[in-house]
Amino acid sequence: MKRRDFLGLSIVSTLLMPIKALAAVWNKKAFDASNVDDAEAGLSIADEIPSQDIEITAPSRAENGAIVQVAVNSRIPNSEAIAIFVDKNPTALIGNTMFSQGAQANMVTRIKMAETSDIKVVVKAGDRYYTASKKVIVLENGCGGSGGSSGPFKSSMKIRAKQLKQSDLVQVKAIITHPMHTGRGKDDLGELIPAHFIQLITVKHNKQPAVDMQLGTGIAKNPYLTFHLTNAKVGDTVEIAWHDNMGKSGKAETAVIT
Repeated sequence: MKRRDFLGLSIVSTLLMPIKALAAVWNKKAFDASNVDDAEAGLSIADEIPSQDIEITAPSRAENGAIVQVAVNSRIPNSEAIAIFVDKNPTALIGNTMFSQGAQANMVTRIKMAETSDIKVVVKAGDRYYTASKKVIVLENGCGGSGGSSGPFKSSMKIRAKQLKQSDLVQVKAIITHPMHTGRGKDDLGELIPAHFIQLITVKHNKQPAVDMQLGTGIAKNPYLTFHLTNAKVGDTVEIAWHDNMGKSGKAETAVIT
């Protein structure tokens, strides 16, 4: 197994690259795969071990597959990355998230699901891969795209970093205004809307990398994210930056509060 393939290059060091170089960092082979097996091959995943120490929180029934909130928590020692897959989606790999510098191996996000399917999670810890899954019944397809207009793009981001009461954890929450078009949705005139989605996100704590993410079109419109830092304190800075497939980018910073 190639650790580089699963973890990817450091997004923090690549956000200053030219657009073409940034596109090369994103794992196109894995994110373009239409099934889990091929997506895992793109990440060089092998010899998975089923684990009850991976906790997946998601609804048993999703009224709207366009927005399905998923939380993943790994209790496996030395967990360093979490990959999320949905086999029945047009592209199976939802996202691959890498943790460092005191970031806990847990996360919350919102995904798209085309139909009833298992949400599969693979956690990397050292040289081993662990897996768990949870079935979600989907009542309405959420992978056609967000529809609406393909008009002028305007994005914004809100972030908050808060020291949790009676805990040494700092909870980081963010929501990014972004259409996350899949390339399969149509506008009001019935024309296909070009794919437009965030590919790379980095979270820095006091200017040091803490969380790196690679995302596909399976993340829901206006991406929502939650992470936890173990070595942060009140007054520290948290910065989140993103870059999408059309060369657009954004960045915001906040201080940890009580």
